[in-house]
Amino acid sequence: MKLSDQITIVVPCKNEEDYISHLLDSFRSQDIGDTKIIIADCSTDNTRQVIKENSYSLKVEVIEGGPVSFAKNNGARLVTTPYILFIDADVRFFKGNVIKDAVNEIVSKNLDLVGLNIKCYDNDKRAIIGFTLFNIINHTLKYFSPFAVGAFMLTRRDRFEEFGGFPEKTVTSEDYFLSRMYSPRKFKIVSHYFGQDSRRFKKMGYFGMATYLVKNFINRNNKAYWDNLDSSKYWN
Repeated sequence: MKLSDQITIVVPCKNEEDYISHLLDSFRSQDIGDTKIIIADCSTDNTRQVIKENSYSLKVEVIEGGPVSFAKNNGARLVTTPYILFIDADVRFFKGNVIKDAVNEIVSKNLDLVGLNIKCYDNDKRAIIGFTLFNIINHTLKYFSPFAVGAFMLTRRDRFEEFGGFPEKTVTSEDYFLSRMYSPRKFKIVSHYFGQDSRRFKKMGYFGMATYLVKNFINRNNKAYWDNLDSSKYWN
């Protein structure tokens, strides 16, 4: 079966004019053919022009986005393929077979959810350590608490729809709250990496970022905490 008959890629996007062209280049390096890419965008900068100028040889559709969960869900509503691959606009890949290998894994192993490891691509040493520690923790927890990072999250469409998509009342960690609804037996972290840079570490501070993630995990079942969480430093 052609890759385009198996997956649709959904990209939430807001003011990513410095990043989105690199993602589109990465898609070309992945040899995804005519796989549909839905970019759910709510940018106020030059992002849409950058997309237009860099979409050659790719099947790209730009739709209206919004907050991250809304954007992802808006894109997912247009998907008719059996699997959806959510990818963030600042992602890059280090090998050319990442997407195909992830799809082969979810299909051949009859999985519901697949994620990847994360690697820093801008050589920030503290961010490299942070991502490495995250990978170790995520592999440790995967046996009872699945977590496919939303920057690369491959899911069966029917299971995604069964769970109601991404929780739109949650301002951050929407990927974690959706992931934990999947069975650990139907989840796998494929032995590939997707890349992101250190920009959120630099925005929040390295200690601040670590504290933010730890507090989110500790309060994962505390509704009042999430209702009052200020995520502006993370997203803005």
